[in-house]
Amino acid sequence: MQAIKLGKEKFKSLNLNLYILETFFIIFGIISIFVKTLYIQYTIKLQDPPFTLTGEISKFILLSSIILVLAVALLAQRKSIISLFILNILVSFVLFCDALYGRYYGLPLTILMVYQMGFVGDISQSIFSLLKIKDLVFIIDLPVLCFFMYFSKPGNHEKQKKSQTIRNISIIAILILSVIIFTFYGKNVDTTRHAYERKNIAKDFGTLYFHAYDLYDFAKLKITKNTSLKEEEKNLVKEFYRNKDKDTSIYFGSGRDKNLLVIQVEAMQGFVADLVIEGEEVTPFLNGLRNKGFYFNNIYHQVAGGNTSDAEFMLNNSLYPAAAGAVNYLYPMNEYLTLADLLNEEGYTSRAFHSYDSSFWNREAIYRNFNYEKFYSINDFNLDEKRGWALSDDSFFRQALDISSENGKFFSFLITLSSHHPYDAFSDIDLDTGVFKDTQTGNYLKSMRYVDTAIKNLFDYLREKDLLDDTIIVIYGDHSGLYLDQRSLVEKLLKLDGSDLDWNMVQKVPLWIYNGDDLKGKTIEKTGGQIDILPTILDLMGLSHPYVLGKSLLNDNPGYAVKRDGTVILDGYYYDNQQNVLYDIRTGKVAEDSSVMSEVSRRQKELIVSDLILKKDLLKNDKLAEIIK
Repeated sequence: MQAIKLGKEKFKSLNLNLYILETFFIIFGIISIFVKTLYIQYTIKLQDPPFTLTGEISKFILLSSIILVLAVALLAQRKSIISLFILNILVSFVLFCDALYGRYYGLPLTILMVYQMGFVGDISQSIFSLLKIKDLVFIIDLPVLCFFMYFSKPGNHEKQKKSQTIRNISIIAILILSVIIFTFYGKNVDTTRHAYERKNIAKDFGTLYFHAYDLYDFAKLKITKNTSLKEEEKNLVKEFYRNKDKDTSIYFGSGRDKNLLVIQVEAMQGFVADLVIEGEEVTPFLNGLRNKGFYFNNIYHQVAGGNTSDAEFMLNNSLYPAAAGAVNYLYPMNEYLTLADLLNEEGYTSRAFHSYDSSFWNREAIYRNFNYEKFYSINDFNLDEKRGWALSDDSFFRQALDISSENGKFFSFLITLSSHHPYDAFSDIDLDTGVFKDTQTGNYLKSMRYVDTAIKNLFDYLREKDLLDDTIIVIYGDHSGLYLDQRSLVEKLLKLDGSDLDWNMVQKVPLWIYNGDDLKGKTIEKTGGQIDILPTILDLMGLSHPYVLGKSLLNDNPGYAVKRDGTVILDGYYYDNQQNVLYDIRTGKVAEDSSVMSEVSRRQKELIVSDLILKKDLLKNDKLAEIIK
């Protein structure tokens, strides 16, 4: 202790001027935030390797760091050193969270996502699997800052007052110059893609700018929510519904008055269907189900910031998810016309089931607005068998079916959980994954085998209860199961060519619809998305919905899918909105076709229509009906 005290006195004897210390904290803070933000760009793959300090993105990150640090120093005045110290800690924490979230989802956190974390419960298992030793970069500079904070001496404040004006003028001048330079370089960036995918903002301008834009947009969302539609917006909505394709097929009403059982499978990706590894099918039962119903092999997931909850939202409403954050948190109090609404009018009892906390993804709040009779969560189940995060899918299916079949026609929406990332609860599953053994990819395949067996047991239980022939069963995946951190292993597993097009085209989910043993199996290759599942169900059940944005996958119209980032997939073409490139799917080569691009632009307008319905709550008080009448 004596040595520390002597060291402190010796350091203080240097009588460092407050402005010298402040200058040190400013320069050190800029460098520190710049390095950490640049690291984020690569660790969550916003930028491609190799790592460089001189890339195009570096100037935007450096300028953002300068603007942020100087703005805090200007606002803080005499307490600037403490404020800059706190700023460094806060930015380090936010970027660390970006790293964990970005490795899983491929984009930084938003305000809405941070808000959601207060509801989504304990996700520590996934977090720990995403940590890397290189993440020490977020705290390695803190001992230096703490050292100078501890040994610093304020200096003579009276003398410093005289320099305050010069200090402020200097900071303002550098701030203005930095903003001008940022704006000048920013004019060369194509920002049209930013409207559809927030990740493109971080890719083009850096994560700091991304967070600043997110704060601005969040505030704007709150302010503009209750403003009226502009005339051009009304015309856009009216034109969309006026030109919407007819949405029925030859199968219209073939499942009328049957029970409806919809199963949303956690993380089931399309490639697991038909996949054979070491001579074994990964999903043998589901593969066989194609011979007894409809199988759709070209369905792209369309989830965004809400991930699993976005898939649920599309199933219930056939509207697109929000551009950022999750509808479950942004618009839980909106008025909707859901699948449950339509079936309740037909005498069904509608229920939703998920064996986890009712607050997870704010389900308890929004499902009341979806008009389910009840949402059954973890407290409503007998936790007799655990697998993964909570109740096993096998037990979950049995208990949910027991409740569903208590009386009369039922519609039950089952959201599975066992196969949730990081897939380490399936070591006992009998599936040889070969070279992928003990990898996350290998464990994922085992989780899919488990799900396949659980669904087979569900079918057996339905048959035992004499319900199978009287029930339409819809099974689909909610989102991708293996993300960018597993790309190399997935490409090896599926023998992909390493191109972005090949990777993007495996971001599909499988869809099966069983409508009784008397229906001959049929594989439908039409391009579609999760937004189309609701209209397809209604087609089979002989019902209609005036406001869906999706289409029945059973009709003869051309197929297409629009992803939340503005990417559009047509039968034969893939337009990557992030790259602004049109590919011919058959050749894998870049294509140029003005008629195809015209169709792409037309389909992208669906995102705008959906956003207007959500942001303006157009289903409330028949506002949408008034617009399109």
